[in-house]
Amino acid sequence: MLLSIGIGLILIILFTPLEILKFLSLEVVGEPPINGRSWLEGVEELGGEISMRSLGMIGIVIIILNLFPILKWESKEIPKREIRNSEIITFFVATIIFFSVNFLIGYDWWDPDAFLGMGPLFIPSIASLILLGMLPALFKKVFSLGREDLAINTENFKEISMILIIIAFGYGLVSVIWHCCSFFEPKMYFFFFIIKLIQLWGMCSYFFKYGFYLFMNKVKPWFAYLIVSFLFGFCYPWHTIGFALTFTLFGFALCYLTKKTGTYMSGLILLYFAYIFHAGLPWHGPLITFFIILPISLGILGIVIYNRFRP
Repeated sequence: MLLSIGIGLILIILFTPLEILKFLSLEVVGEPPINGRSWLEGVEELGGEISMRSLGMIGIVIIILNLFPILKWESKEIPKREIRNSEIITFFVATIIFFSVNFLIGYDWWDPDAFLGMGPLFIPSIASLILLGMLPALFKKVFSLGREDLAINTENFKEISMILIIIAFGYGLVSVIWHCCSFFEPKMYFFFFIIKLIQLWGMCSYFFKYGFYLFMNKVKPWFAYLIVSFLFGFCYPWHTIGFALTFTLFGFALCYLTKKTGTYMSGLILLYFAYIFHAGLPWHGPLITFFIILPISLGILGIVIYNRFRP
């Protein structure tokens, strides 16, 4: 099944007309690329349409091949505990407040022309995310939770991290198809390395370190996946329905990773490095694409293939 999905995605990348790819990209992102260039100019910065599609297909293969070892990982057992209604109510109240605040803030926290891209509501947005990320520690004391009641396992962390970083690199290659931003000026380094880390830590801490284990003990597993993924997708700072639905799908993947690894850090690492590679790979011009990014991508693909099929 996994191979069929990979082949299907490769065919989509290979044969979907360029105008449709452009439409889907802008509909999800919600606006043209923030460095002032058009989407089609971004394609040229990647060395042209064929180069863009080639990188995307390489990324799909890297991702698919690295999913096989993840499927073989034994899922971590989630300790059983009694969930009080007060805890569920508290979780939903905090979630609704956070969603409402960030929905009102919208993208006014970002201003590409301001210092470090910080918009008028930057401080309230970041403060709400930091507070959200700290709530699991507070709830641990309030509801007398043990360490095992949170997804903070550290077993095989190095091995897990390496595989997830490689998958994130593959995602970065695939995401050149909907490129919207890059490290085109110094403030973007602050935005992606610092601000994105705060955003992702806050979201993953609340929904996967705490929320996922909470609902896995309260409802059927498939329903727990659905609840946490939906809330994660729509509470993450977003600006189109397509963006929110896309992050809902990512939420399912993060629930699965949390179940497999027993730690919310797996999802945090995957998303953080996916963002870094998403912004770091495109928009550097054809020479860098052909003589640096493409060889590195093929080299990583070769290593992945060797490790996957070696005796």
